Amino acid sequence: MSTNIEKTPANQTREQAPSGDTDPLEASANVAARRRGTSILHRTKHAIPTFVVMGLLAAVGYFGHHYGWKVPKFSELTGQQAESGVLWCEEHGVPEADCIACNADLMPKGELFGWCKEHGIHECVLHHPATAQLDEIPEITQADYDRAARAIAVRPRTKNDPGCKMHLRRIQFPSTEAVDKAGIDINLVDRGRIVESVSATGEIVYDPTRVARLAARSPGTVWQVRNKVGDHVQRGDVLALVDAAEVGRIKADLLQAAAQLRLHDKTVKRLDGLENVVAGKRLLEAEAARAEAEAAVRKTVQSLQNLGLPLSLEEVFHRNDAELTQHLRFLGLPQTIVKDLDAGRTTANLVPVVAPRDGVVVIRDVVAGEVATTNRMLFTIADTSVMWLVLSVPLEEARRVAVGQEIAFRPDGDNHVHTGKLTWISTDVDANTRTIKVRGELTNEDGHLRNETFGSGEIVLRIEDNAIIVPNTAVHWEGCCHVVFVRDKDYFTSPYKVFHTRSVRPGVSIGDTTEMIAGLLPGEVIVTKGSGVLRAELLKGNLG
Repeated sequence: MSTNIEKTPANQTREQAPSGDTDPLEASANVAARRRGTSILHRTKHAIPTFVVMGLLAAVGYFGHHYGWKVPKFSELTGQQAESGVLWCEEHGVPEADCIACNADLMPKGELFGWCKEHGIHECVLHHPATAQLDEIPEITQADYDRAARAIAVRPRTKNDPGCKMHLRRIQFPSTEAVDKAGIDINLVDRGRIVESVSATGEIVYDPTRVARLAARSPGTVWQVRNKVGDHVQRGDVLALVDAAEVGRIKADLLQAAAQLRLHDKTVKRLDGLENVVAGKRLLEAEAARAEAEAAVRKTVQSLQNLGLPLSLEEVFHRNDAELTQHLRFLGLPQTIVKDLDAGRTTANLVPVVAPRDGVVVIRDVVAGEVATTNRMLFTIADTSVMWLVLSVPLEEARRVAVGQEIAFRPDGDNHVHTGKLTWISTDVDANTRTIKVRGELTNEDGHLRNETFGSGEIVLRIEDNAIIVPNTAVHWEGCCHVVFVRDKDYFTSPYKVFHTRSVRPGVSIGDTTEMIAGLLPGEVIVTKGSGVLRAELLKGNLG
C-alpha cells in the first residue's frame, strides 16, 4: 500500500539536495534556520486571537473591579455626587426626600388611559391632549386624525407591545447641572413636510407612440440626404430624395392615360350630336374607351398617392398635356427644393422621404448613392417633448402603487429631479428580478432627459405638508416598543427635574428626520442627544 504525501514547503525543503557547490553543513544550517523562522511566524499567527481575548477579559475585569461587579449607579453615570449629610436614594440617584419614584405623592401621575388600539401607543396624546407636556392643552383637529390614519394605512408599521410598561417610567435628575453633565441635548417637536414613497430603479426611453421610423416608399437609389442626427424637423419636411424608377414609370403611365382620356372625350363629344345608327354604335364604343381611359387615370393617380405624392383627379382633368407634364416632374417636392434643382439635368423619378411628425432625428442610417428598399429604415424621428419612465418596482411594494400617483426621477450623475404621473402598471412579474414594470410620463421641454438614461425613481404614496417630525436621534426601540424621552413641562419651576418615557408610533424617516404618527405633539421638548443615560436607567429598572 502506498501513501500520497502532499509536498508542503517543509517537505520540499527536505527533498532538495544540496548543489555540488554548497557545503553540506552550511546547507543544513540554512534549512534549520528557515524551519525556525516558519515556526515562529506560525506560532505568532495563531497567538493573535488569544491576545485579543485576553485583552477583552482584562477590560471586563477592570470595569468589574472599578464598579464592584455591579451595574453602575445612575448618579455615577450622570457625574452627580451625594451631598454631605443628605440621605441619598441609591437606586434612583437623587436625594431620598425628592425621589418621585420612591415617593409618588411628591409628583402624582396624571390619569392613565391605557392602550390606544387605533394608533398603537400607550396614553395617546391625540385622543387625550391633556397628557402632553405643554403649558396649555392643545387643540387636536380632524386633519391630525386623518394624517395619522393615512400614515397607518399606507404601509405596515412597527408595532408596539400593548403589554409594555416603559411608558410608566419617569427618569429623574437631582439638578439641571446633572442633566448638563450627562451630555443631554434637547429639541422641540415640530411640524414639517414629509414625502413617503416607493423607491425603484428606472430607465428613460422614448415614447413609442411618438417615434417614427422612415423607409423609402419605393425602391431606388438615394439621390440626396438633407438632414443629420440631432436636427429638429417639422411634419412635412423632406429628409432625403430617392431616385425610384417605379415613380417614373407611373408618371409616364399617367401622362399616357390622361392623353387617351382627352382623346376619347373629344370623340364622344363629336359623336354625341349625330343621330344615325352607325353614329350611335360608334358613340357607345367611344364612351367605353373613355371610361377605360378614365379608369387608367384613376389607377395611376392612386398609385402616386400610395407613394406619398399628393395628386388629385381634378389636377389631372384640368391640365393639358404640357401643364400636366410640368406638374408631375417634381411632384411632392416643396418649392424651396425645386428652385435649387437643375430642371434640365434632374431626373423626374424623385420621391421624397418626408417627416410624418415634429421631432428630432435620432438615427440616420443612409448616405447618398446607397440603394434604398422599402424594408430598410433610413431615419428615426422621435418627439422628445414627453419621455417614458419605466420603473422596476419590488413585488412586495406593487400593491401600494396606483395609476395617477406622482413619480419623481433623478438620473444617475444628475441632481435635478423630474416629475410626472404614473400611467400604467404591468400585470407581469419579471421571473429573474421579481419586480413589476410600471410606467410614467415625464415632460422634457428642456431636452435634458435622454433615451436609455438610468437612475433612481420614487413613486409618491403620500405627501404630508403638516406632519409632526422629530430628529432621528430622539426615537429609540427598546425591544418591545418605540419610546421618546419628553421633558416635563414644569422642568424649570418644579424642584423635580423629570423626563417622561413616551410611547410613540414612528412613520417614515427621511434624512435625519422621522415622522411621528402618534405619541407627540408640536412644542413638546424631547431629548435628542445623550439619551444613553436615560436608556441605561430604563434598562436597570427592567433588570430590577
